[in-house]
Amino acid sequence: MTSMIMAAIGVAMLVVLALALRLTPRVGAVAILFAVVCLGLAYDSFVVAAGRLIGYGDTLSAINMPRFWIHAIVVPLLIIVAGNLVGRLGVDQARSRNVTLGGWALVAMLIAIGVVEDVVRLDLQPEDAGDALRYVNAGADGPPLPAIITVLALLVLGTMAFRYAGFPWLFLGALVMLIAAPIGSVVLLVGNLGELVLMLSVLVTMAAVGGLRVPSTRPVPRPQ
Repeated sequence: MTSMIMAAIGVAMLVVLALALRLTPRVGAVAILFAVVCLGLAYDSFVVAAGRLIGYGDTLSAINMPRFWIHAIVVPLLIIVAGNLVGRLGVDQARSRNVTLGGWALVAMLIAIGVVEDVVRLDLQPEDAGDALRYVNAGADGPPLPAIITVLALLVLGTMAFRYAGFPWLFLGALVMLIAAPIGSVVLLVGNLGELVLMLSVLVTMAAVGGLRVPSTRPVPRPQ
C-alpha cells in the first residue's frame, strides 16, 4: 500500500508541475524554478514506490542517490520561490533589499550544509518503509537541518502573507508540512503527503499572483 500511495503522490506532484508551467506566462521564471522543485520531489516519490519492484541492490542504490542530492540542492530553492511570490502579493517587507539578500544567503548556506550532509557524507543503507524499499543516509549527523530551516522560512513567509496581505494558503501549507515532517520520520508517506500539501499551497499562491481568483481575506493585487 505504501508503494502505491507514493506512486500516486509522484503523479500528483507532476500534475502540480504541469499546472505551474501553465502559469509561466502570468508569473514568469519563478514558475519554472518551482517546476524544477516539483520534478525533484516527484522523482523522490517514484523511486521509493519502485523500490519494491526493483529490490535492494546496486540499481536501487544508484537511483536513490539523486534523492539526497535533490533535497540538498533543489528543495531550499523553495525559499526563493515563496519570497518572490509573497512580495508580489503586496507584502513590501518581503521585497526589501535586506530580506532578498538575506534569503539568497540563507539558501546558499542551506545548500552548502546539505551538500556536506547528503552528498559528501552520503552512506546509503537499506531500510523498509511499509512495503516500500528505500535507502537512507546513515552518514547524516542529526535531523535534516536544511529541510527543517526551509520549512520554517516558508512558515515565516506564509505568516507575512497572511498578516499583511490576508492570504492564508502558504502559511497553512507550511504549517501542515511542519507537523507532517516529524511524523514522516516514523510513517514515511506522511512526510511526502505533507510535501504535496506544501507544494499545492505554493501553487495556489502562484495562481493568485498570476491574477486567478483564489479565496483570500483581502483582495490580491492584480499583475501589472
